[in-house]
This record gives sequence, structure tokens and C-alpha cells, in this order.
Amino acid sequence: MVVTALMLWSAVATPASAKPSDAAANFAQRNFGISNFKRADADLNGDGLPEALIYNLDGCGSGGCTLVILSPKGKTFRVLLRSTVTQLPIRVLSTSTQGWRDIGVSVFGGGITKAYMAQLRFNGRRYPSNPTVAPATPLATPAGKLLIAE
Repeated sequence: MVVTALMLWSAVATPASAKPSDAAANFAQRNFGISNFKRADADLNGDGLPEALIYNLDGCGSGGCTLVILSPKGKTFRVLLRSTVTQLPIRVLSTSTQGWRDIGVSVFGGGITKAYMAQLRFNGRRYPSNPTVAPATPLATPAGKLLIAE
């Protein structure tokens, strides 16, 4: 029997300057210019190490803001997702694909007039970067935990 555990640590707004000890926030700032964000940490693949979901609050467009998912890899991070058209809320879904939990993101604006939640499935390397087109799929009823609220 396989048991998948979902570990959630935090889903809090983070001030513009990250703590020096926050390696994921420092990585996001250094590589993507993200300094004002909301963040949640969740173990998406059951390895006991939380991935960081970082939602940029600055520089958003009509389709949303940038969401980055970072997975610890030694002393650095592997970028599992960088999407520039993501809206809040963000959920970790009860379903999994290729050993990784599916992510639910809200989609509206940028020409989309009816809001919906899109399911992002891990493809073995990363999550799809655009929740408005395939392989992302609309969800009728998202089941899972809220990670980052509006």
C-alpha cells in the first residue's frame, strides 16, 4: 500500500525583503526579480522536502501574476513552474500525476471573461507554464487544499 503525505507549512504573505536564511525566496529574487510575494510550502512529491510556491505580487498583467514553483536540489533549486498568467487562489489538488501532486490555479482576465480553476499536471520534468491552454485542463470542482488565498 502506498501512502502519499501532503505536508503544508505556510501560506502567508511575505514582505518585500526576504529573510537572508530563506534560500527559496533568495533564489526567486535572484533569478526572477521576485521580492514582493505570497508563498506557500508543500511537499508535492512525497520526498519529505517541501517545494516553495511563490506568487509574485508586482508586475502583474491583465492575465495575472507570475507563479514559480521551486523544488530543493542540493544547495539550489529546480524550477518546476514559471507561469506569468496565474490568478489566485492556488490549490494543491487531491490528484497526482507521475508521482507529483497536481496544482490548481485560477484563470481569468487577459481575454478570459469567465473565471475557472485549471489543473496543472506534472509531465515528468515540470508543470505546464500556461494554465489557459492544453495540457492544462479546466476543473469543474477542484478538490484539494487551499495554499495561497486571494
